[in-house]
Amino acid sequence: MTSRQSTRRAVGKAGLVTVLAAGIGARTGSAQPAHPVGHVTITQTQVSLLGSVSWGSGTLTFEGHTHRFRVRGLGVGGVGISELRANGDVYALSRLADFPGLYGAARAGAVAGSAAVRGGVWLRNPAGVSIQLRPQRTGVALQIGGDGLLIELE
Repeated sequence: MTSRQSTRRAVGKAGLVTVLAAGIGARTGSAQPAHPVGHVTITQTQVSLLGSVSWGSGTLTFEGHTHRFRVRGLGVGGVGISELRANGDVYALSRLADFPGLYGAARAGAVAGSAAVRGGVWLRNPAGVSIQLRPQRTGVALQIGGDGLLIELE
């Protein structure tokens, strides 16, 4: 079984709420490392009507190399459609194999036109890798809830 299949199976068995709670709880209970070890850029589209679905792509720059990846997500809460463009820093990544996986995040806010989220958004996966994103959203949406994002290297 591939790691992608096992991640999808784990999400199916554990349920999105459990995964989100684990990702968010782990993020809030520990201090983040002082220095980023990589950089990401992401473009993602999100459609919400009480539940949400998102898809997109991005690049990770790590140890002098650029790696492309896909982003897919499911979430709870929100209404509307928006596009996210974000860049951010990666922390606690010591080997590329720890980057893909399921990341948990919490979200809240409204988008009308173009808006930046102050302070950024923290994502964390079970391997302990954290990403601090500085997103810029466009579209029309009201968002509140949580997301589970699956990152897969291409």
